[in-house]
Amino acid sequence: MSRELIIAENLVKRYGDVEALAGLSLSIGGGVWGLIGPNGAGKTTFIRLVLGLIRPTSGEVRAFGADCWKESLEVRSKVGILHERPSYPESMEVGRYLEIVARLYGVPNPEGAAAEALERVGLRGHSTRRISSLSAGMLKRLGLGQAIVHEPELVILDEPSANLDVLGRLKLMDLVREMAGEGVSFLISSHILPEVQSLCGHVTLIHRGRVLVSGSIHEILSEASRDAWVLEASDPEALAGELREMGYDANARGGAVHVRADSPTRLALDAASACLRSGVELRSLNPAVPSLEEAFRRLVGDEADPPR
Repeated sequence: MSRELIIAENLVKRYGDVEALAGLSLSIGGGVWGLIGPNGAGKTTFIRLVLGLIRPTSGEVRAFGADCWKESLEVRSKVGILHERPSYPESMEVGRYLEIVARLYGVPNPEGAAAEALERVGLRGHSTRRISSLSAGMLKRLGLGQAIVHEPELVILDEPSANLDVLGRLKLMDLVREMAGEGVSFLISSHILPEVQSLCGHVTLIHRGRVLVSGSIHEILSEASRDAWVLEASDPEALAGELREMGYDANARGGAVHVRADSPTRLALDAASACLRSGVELRSLNPAVPSLEEAFRRLVGDEADPPR
Protein backbone atom coordinates (compact mmCIF):
# COMPACT_ATOMS: atom_id res chain seq x y z
CA MET A 1 0.00 0.00 0.00
CA SER A 2 1.15 3.55 -0.72
CA ARG A 3 2.15 5.93 2.06
CA GLU A 4 -0.53 7.14 4.42
CA LEU A 5 -1.83 10.65 3.75
CA ILE A 6 -4.65 10.74 6.31
CA ILE A 7 -4.85 8.90 9.65
CA ALA A 8 -7.88 9.06 11.94
CA GLU A 9 -7.88 7.51 15.42
CA ASN A 10 -11.04 7.02 17.50
CA LEU A 11 -12.62 10.03 15.81
CA VAL A 12 -15.91 11.16 17.37
CA LYS A 13 -18.07 14.05 16.22
CA ARG A 14 -21.41 14.91 17.80
CA TYR A 15 -23.95 17.53 16.80
CA GLY A 16 -26.04 17.82 19.93
CA ASP A 17 -27.58 14.40 20.46
CA VAL A 18 -26.60 13.20 16.97
CA GLU A 19 -23.36 11.23 16.73
CA ALA A 20 -22.10 11.64 13.16
CA LEU A 21 -18.84 9.77 13.80
CA ALA A 22 -18.63 7.12 16.51
CA GLY A 23 -14.99 6.27 17.11
CA LEU A 24 -13.92 6.13 13.48
CA SER A 25 -10.37 4.93 12.80
CA LEU A 26 -8.85 4.62 9.35
CA SER A 27 -5.77 5.21 7.21
CA ILE A 28 -5.93 6.59 3.68
CA GLY A 29 -2.96 6.29 1.37
CA GLY A 30 -1.99 7.77 -1.96
CA GLY A 31 -3.40 6.93 -5.36
CA VAL A 32 -7.15 7.08 -5.94
CA TRP A 33 -9.17 6.22 -2.83
CA GLY A 34 -12.96 5.92 -2.58
CA LEU A 35 -15.11 6.89 0.40
CA ILE A 36 -18.59 5.36 0.32
CA GLY A 37 -21.52 4.75 2.64
CA PRO A 38 -25.26 5.38 3.02
CA ASN A 39 -26.64 8.88 3.50
CA GLY A 40 -25.84 10.01 7.02
CA ALA A 41 -22.91 7.61 7.38
CA GLY A 42 -20.50 10.44 8.24
CA LYS A 43 -18.62 10.94 4.95
CA THR A 44 -19.10 14.69 4.68
CA THR A 45 -18.39 15.16 8.39
CA PHE A 46 -15.12 13.28 7.94
CA ILE A 47 -14.13 15.48 4.99
CA ARG A 48 -14.88 18.64 7.00
CA LEU A 49 -12.75 17.34 9.86
CA VAL A 50 -9.86 16.66 7.48
CA LEU A 51 -10.10 20.22 6.17
CA GLY A 52 -10.20 21.64 9.69
CA LEU A 53 -13.60 23.25 9.10
CA ILE A 54 -15.02 21.65 12.25
CA ARG A 55 -13.46 20.41 15.46
CA PRO A 56 -13.70 16.77 16.56
CA THR A 57 -15.58 16.04 19.77
CA SER A 58 -12.80 13.61 20.62
CA GLY A 59 -10.13 11.62 18.88
CA GLU A 60 -7.72 12.89 16.26
CA VAL A 61 -7.31 13.14 12.51
CA ARG A 62 -3.97 13.99 10.90
CA ALA A 63 -3.04 14.69 7.30
CA PHE A 64 0.57 14.70 6.08
CA GLY A 65 1.53 14.30 9.74
CA ALA A 66 -0.21 17.53 10.84
CA ASP A 67 -3.20 17.81 13.16
CA CYS A 68 -6.14 18.77 10.95
CA TRP A 69 -7.69 21.08 13.56
CA LYS A 70 -4.63 22.63 15.21
CA GLU A 71 -2.65 22.93 11.98
CA SER A 72 -5.49 23.33 9.52
CA LEU A 73 -3.79 25.98 7.38
CA GLU A 74 -0.79 23.72 6.84
CA VAL A 75 -3.08 20.83 5.89
CA ARG A 76 -5.21 22.91 3.52
CA SER A 77 -2.10 24.19 1.75
CA LYS A 78 -1.53 20.59 0.62
CA VAL A 79 -5.15 19.68 -0.14
CA GLY A 80 -7.46 20.68 -2.98
CA ILE A 81 -11.22 20.32 -2.56
CA LEU A 82 -14.16 20.14 -4.96
CA HIS A 83 -17.31 20.42 -2.86
CA GLU A 84 -20.57 18.83 -3.94
CA ARG A 85 -22.32 22.21 -4.25
CA PRO A 86 -19.65 24.87 -4.74
CA SER A 87 -20.54 28.53 -5.21
CA TYR A 88 -18.67 30.96 -7.44
CA PRO A 89 -18.65 34.72 -8.16
CA GLU A 90 -20.76 34.37 -11.29
CA SER A 91 -19.87 37.72 -12.82
CA MET A 92 -16.12 37.02 -12.69
CA GLU A 93 -14.14 35.67 -15.62
CA VAL A 94 -12.94 32.09 -15.33
CA GLY A 95 -9.22 32.83 -15.65
CA ARG A 96 -9.36 35.80 -13.29
CA TYR A 97 -11.11 33.69 -10.67
CA LEU A 98 -8.40 31.01 -10.71
CA GLU A 99 -5.69 33.68 -10.52
CA ILE A 100 -7.27 35.00 -7.32
CA VAL A 101 -7.49 31.48 -5.87
CA ALA A 102 -3.81 30.92 -6.71
CA ARG A 103 -2.86 34.17 -4.99
CA LEU A 104 -4.77 33.14 -1.86
CA TYR A 105 -2.68 29.96 -1.76
CA GLY A 106 0.51 32.00 -2.13
CA VAL A 107 1.44 30.55 -5.52
CA PRO A 108 4.50 32.47 -6.83
CA ASN A 109 3.17 32.87 -10.39
CA PRO A 110 -0.64 32.98 -10.06
CA GLU A 111 -1.29 33.89 -13.70
CA GLY A 112 0.80 31.00 -14.95
CA ALA A 113 -0.69 28.60 -12.41
CA ALA A 114 -4.23 29.59 -13.43
CA ALA A 115 -3.44 29.10 -17.12
CA GLU A 116 -1.88 25.69 -16.44
CA ALA A 117 -4.84 24.57 -14.32
CA LEU A 118 -7.27 25.64 -17.05
CA GLU A 119 -5.22 23.72 -19.60
CA ARG A 120 -5.30 20.56 -17.49
CA VAL A 121 -9.07 20.64 -16.99
CA GLY A 122 -9.84 21.55 -20.60
CA LEU A 123 -10.96 25.16 -20.08
CA ARG A 124 -8.00 27.06 -21.55
CA GLY A 125 -10.14 28.42 -24.36
CA HIS A 126 -12.77 29.69 -21.94
CA SER A 127 -10.61 31.80 -19.64
CA THR A 128 -12.36 35.06 -20.57
CA ARG A 129 -15.89 33.72 -20.19
CA ARG A 130 -17.95 34.74 -17.20
CA ILE A 131 -18.58 31.94 -14.75
CA SER A 132 -22.35 32.44 -15.08
CA SER A 133 -22.15 31.31 -18.73
CA LEU A 134 -20.59 27.89 -18.00
CA SER A 135 -22.48 24.62 -18.34
CA ALA A 136 -22.76 22.16 -15.43
CA GLY A 137 -19.88 20.11 -16.83
CA MET A 138 -17.70 23.19 -17.25
CA LEU A 139 -18.45 24.26 -13.68
CA LYS A 140 -17.22 20.88 -12.45
CA ARG A 141 -14.05 21.36 -14.47
CA LEU A 142 -13.64 24.83 -13.02
CA GLY A 143 -14.05 23.35 -9.53
CA LEU A 144 -11.38 20.80 -10.29
CA GLY A 145 -9.15 23.55 -11.65
CA GLN A 146 -9.63 25.47 -8.40
CA ALA A 147 -8.73 22.31 -6.46
CA ILE A 148 -5.44 21.77 -8.32
CA VAL A 149 -4.26 25.33 -9.05
CA HIS A 150 -1.80 25.24 -6.13
CA GLU A 151 -0.53 21.73 -7.06
CA PRO A 152 -1.77 19.95 -3.91
CA GLU A 153 -0.61 16.52 -2.81
CA LEU A 154 -4.22 15.36 -2.36
CA VAL A 155 -7.45 16.34 -4.12
CA ILE A 156 -10.75 15.60 -2.36
CA LEU A 157 -13.80 15.25 -4.61
CA ASP A 158 -17.17 15.26 -2.83
CA GLU A 159 -19.83 13.79 -5.16
CA PRO A 160 -17.95 14.98 -8.27
CA SER A 161 -20.52 13.59 -10.73
CA ALA A 162 -23.56 15.23 -9.12
CA ASN A 163 -25.72 17.03 -11.73
CA LEU A 164 -23.60 15.79 -14.63
CA ASP A 165 -24.97 13.92 -17.63
CA VAL A 166 -23.41 10.65 -18.80
CA LEU A 167 -20.93 12.34 -21.17
CA GLY A 168 -19.91 14.81 -18.48
CA ARG A 169 -19.28 11.96 -16.03
CA LEU A 170 -17.14 10.08 -18.52
CA LYS A 171 -15.05 13.17 -19.29
CA LEU A 172 -14.54 13.86 -15.58
CA MET A 173 -13.51 10.25 -14.93
CA ASP A 174 -11.01 10.39 -17.80
CA LEU A 175 -9.56 13.58 -16.33
CA VAL A 176 -9.16 12.02 -12.88
CA ARG A 177 -7.42 8.99 -14.43
CA GLU A 178 -5.09 11.24 -16.41
CA MET A 179 -4.14 13.28 -13.35
CA ALA A 180 -3.74 10.18 -11.19
CA GLY A 181 -1.33 8.87 -13.81
CA GLU A 182 0.69 12.06 -13.30
CA GLY A 183 0.99 11.35 -9.57
CA VAL A 184 -1.93 13.31 -8.11
CA SER A 185 -3.71 11.50 -5.25
CA PHE A 186 -7.50 11.62 -4.91
CA LEU A 187 -10.06 10.92 -2.19
CA ILE A 188 -13.45 10.53 -3.90
CA SER A 189 -16.70 10.48 -1.93
CA SER A 190 -19.43 9.28 -4.29
CA HIS A 191 -22.81 7.56 -4.32
CA ILE A 192 -22.15 6.16 -7.81
CA LEU A 193 -20.58 2.81 -6.97
CA PRO A 194 -19.67 1.70 -10.53
CA GLU A 195 -17.79 4.99 -10.87
CA VAL A 196 -15.90 4.36 -7.62
CA GLN A 197 -15.12 0.80 -8.69
CA SER A 198 -13.79 2.01 -12.05
CA LEU A 199 -11.62 4.82 -10.67
CA CYS A 200 -10.36 3.71 -7.27
CA GLY A 201 -7.65 1.32 -6.23
CA HIS A 202 -8.79 1.36 -2.60
CA VAL A 203 -12.06 2.07 -0.86
CA THR A 204 -13.35 2.74 2.66
CA LEU A 205 -16.97 1.96 3.55
CA ILE A 206 -18.41 3.98 6.43
CA HIS A 207 -21.68 3.12 8.15
CA ARG A 208 -23.17 4.75 11.25
CA GLY A 209 -20.00 6.71 11.85
CA ARG A 210 -17.68 3.70 11.81
CA VAL A 211 -15.53 1.94 9.24
CA LEU A 212 -17.03 -1.35 8.10
CA VAL A 213 -14.25 -2.23 5.69
CA SER A 214 -11.22 -0.52 4.19
CA GLY A 215 -8.69 -1.87 1.72
CA SER A 216 -7.99 -2.58 -1.92
CA ILE A 217 -10.92 -2.89 -4.31
CA HIS A 218 -9.65 -6.31 -5.37
CA GLU A 219 -9.62 -7.68 -1.83
CA ILE A 220 -13.02 -6.27 -0.94
CA LEU A 221 -14.69 -7.53 -4.12
CA SER A 222 -13.11 -10.96 -3.81
CA GLU A 223 -14.45 -11.33 -0.28
CA ALA A 224 -17.89 -10.00 -1.21
CA SER A 225 -18.27 -12.42 -4.12
CA ARG A 226 -17.15 -15.48 -2.17
CA ASP A 227 -19.91 -18.14 -2.19
CA ALA A 228 -22.11 -15.83 -4.29
CA TRP A 229 -24.07 -17.20 -7.26
CA VAL A 230 -26.46 -15.88 -9.89
CA LEU A 231 -29.29 -17.98 -11.29
CA GLU A 232 -31.23 -17.02 -14.40
CA ALA A 233 -34.75 -18.42 -14.53
CA SER A 234 -38.09 -17.84 -16.22
CA ASP A 235 -39.58 -16.59 -12.93
CA PRO A 236 -36.85 -15.23 -10.62
CA GLU A 237 -39.28 -14.18 -7.87
CA ALA A 238 -40.81 -17.64 -7.65
CA LEU A 239 -37.43 -19.39 -7.64
CA ALA A 240 -36.05 -17.02 -4.98
CA GLY A 241 -39.07 -17.77 -2.80
CA GLU A 242 -38.59 -21.52 -3.16
CA LEU A 243 -34.90 -21.26 -2.31
CA ARG A 244 -35.63 -19.15 0.77
CA GLU A 245 -38.06 -21.84 1.92
CA MET A 246 -35.13 -24.26 1.65
CA GLY A 247 -32.99 -22.06 3.91
CA TYR A 248 -30.97 -20.15 1.30
CA ASP A 249 -30.15 -16.44 1.38
CA ALA A 250 -31.79 -15.71 -1.98
CA ASN A 251 -33.14 -12.52 -3.55
CA ALA A 252 -34.52 -11.65 -6.97
CA ARG A 253 -32.82 -8.55 -8.41
CA GLY A 254 -32.30 -7.31 -11.91
CA GLY A 255 -34.13 -10.21 -13.52
CA ALA A 256 -32.03 -12.89 -11.78
CA VAL A 257 -31.76 -14.71 -8.47
CA HIS A 258 -28.77 -13.86 -6.26
CA VAL A 259 -27.87 -16.62 -3.81
CA ARG A 260 -25.18 -17.27 -1.22
CA ALA A 261 -24.15 -20.93 -0.98
CA ASP A 262 -20.91 -22.65 -0.01
CA SER A 263 -21.61 -25.70 -2.20
CA PRO A 264 -22.42 -25.06 -5.87
CA THR A 265 -23.24 -28.73 -6.37
CA ARG A 266 -25.83 -28.72 -3.58
CA LEU A 267 -27.21 -25.40 -4.83
CA ALA A 268 -27.61 -26.78 -8.38
CA LEU A 269 -29.48 -29.84 -7.11
CA ASP A 270 -31.72 -27.79 -4.82
CA ALA A 271 -32.40 -25.19 -7.53
CA ALA A 272 -33.37 -27.94 -9.98
CA SER A 273 -35.69 -29.45 -7.38
CA ALA A 274 -37.22 -26.03 -6.64
CA CYS A 275 -37.81 -25.43 -10.35
CA LEU A 276 -39.55 -28.79 -10.76
CA ARG A 277 -41.89 -28.03 -7.85
CA SER A 278 -42.75 -24.51 -9.02
CA GLY A 279 -42.75 -25.08 -12.78
CA VAL A 280 -39.94 -22.56 -13.30
CA GLU A 281 -37.35 -23.03 -16.04
CA LEU A 282 -33.75 -22.81 -14.78
CA ARG A 283 -31.60 -21.28 -17.51
CA SER A 284 -28.16 -20.84 -15.94
CA LEU A 285 -26.18 -20.90 -12.70
CA ASN A 286 -22.93 -18.93 -12.56
CA PRO A 287 -20.57 -17.38 -10.01
CA ALA A 288 -21.51 -13.80 -9.23
CA VAL A 289 -19.43 -11.16 -10.96
CA PRO A 290 -17.77 -9.09 -8.21
CA SER A 291 -19.16 -5.59 -7.86
CA LEU A 292 -18.93 -2.84 -5.28
CA GLU A 293 -22.72 -2.80 -5.08
CA GLU A 294 -22.73 -6.46 -4.00
CA ALA A 295 -20.05 -5.72 -1.43
CA PHE A 296 -22.14 -2.82 -0.13
CA ARG A 297 -25.24 -5.01 0.15
CA ARG A 298 -23.37 -7.73 1.96
CA LEU A 299 -21.74 -5.40 4.48
CA VAL A 300 -24.63 -3.02 5.13
CA GLY A 301 -27.43 -5.53 4.59
CA ASP A 302 -31.02 -4.33 4.31
CA GLU A 303 -30.46 -1.25 6.48
CA ALA A 304 -29.77 0.97 3.48
CA ASP A 305 -30.14 0.77 -0.26
CA PRO A 306 -26.82 0.89 -2.10
CA PRO A 307 -25.83 4.25 -3.56
CA ARG A 308 -26.11 4.50 -7.33
